[in-house]
Amino acid sequence: MIQRIVFVATLVLLFSLSTFSQPVKLTVGQAAPDFALKDTTGKAHSLKAYRGQTVVIGFVGTKCPIANAYITRMNGIAAEYKARNVVFLGINSNVNEPLKLVKEHAAKSKYVFSILKDNSHVIADAYGAMVTPEMYIIDGQGVLRYHGRVDNASDEKRVERHDLRVALDEMLAGKPISKPDLKAFGCVIKRANEKAMAMSQKSAPATESPVALLKPADFHKLKADSQGKVLLINFWATWCAPCVAEFPEFVMIDKTYRAKGVRMVSISTDDKSDLEGAVIPFLKKQKAEFESFLSDSDDPQELIDVVDKNWSGALPATFVFDKQGKLVFTKYGIIDREELLKTLDNALK
Repeated sequence: MIQRIVFVATLVLLFSLSTFSQPVKLTVGQAAPDFALKDTTGKAHSLKAYRGQTVVIGFVGTKCPIANAYITRMNGIAAEYKARNVVFLGINSNVNEPLKLVKEHAAKSKYVFSILKDNSHVIADAYGAMVTPEMYIIDGQGVLRYHGRVDNASDEKRVERHDLRVALDEMLAGKPISKPDLKAFGCVIKRANEKAMAMSQKSAPATESPVALLKPADFHKLKADSQGKVLLINFWATWCAPCVAEFPEFVMIDKTYRAKGVRMVSISTDDKSDLEGAVIPFLKKQKAEFESFLSDSDDPQELIDVVDKNWSGALPATFVFDKQGKLVFTKYGIIDREELLKTLDNALK
């Protein structure tokens, strides 16, 4: 029997060798740096232009499952507080997410606020932003009053404190913000070189692993989001020797086929308690840059039913869905590399 199935969200750490401006931590009470950025429609925005209004800045990304898990909540806050003279702005500073991708993601996500592109992460550096999502509240005089998270959990059902809302309500009521500086958790902002990467990993808080919880029913959305791409899924576990033995093959396949249009996803079936101690260290050691997910289900049968009802639950298990979402390859046990590559090549045609 498969243990509780977890989907582990790994970070895609892609950095180029270019000039990097070292980020400095902006502290509450300091004047927030001004900026001049264009949004996805080409409209120019500056912090100075909103003087007299409360401004909420949220650093976001297109690929980060944590940032994406907060889209609905951020949209709700932006819409609700607009009537209270609060401006909400999103900033994308990831060097591996070009404007075209940011624009497509913004349209797909139906943001109710503007998304600004921060080329070369200049503004992220000025604010000391390290992860997505990371939030800043700036008062009408341009002073930073709150820095940190939206709330305490990426899984909305586990939220105990709505920190950003509380901070806004306190500030708008003329009260001191009770918790003005909190740790943000999420995916590291992709900067321009290895030095930035090391700094981001060191500075990014460890209050929560970058994990997005998904119910088995959301597997259909995973497939739907992959329309137009070939979807390669590998089920594995750290306690499964054959899984561990073949895992480097998937790392190599991902590096070769990602640019060709293959979306690689790994799904760990380790127990949730082994996430921090076994799963994430293993993924880091393997230098896996593809996606993984964490399922919010105590019954593995629920996931088996939505993936392939013929699957006995044996590990490892590998599935390939073509560009239309049709299952075209199933393998229980260690893959035949040449057979899998042939399937991928045919599915990409």
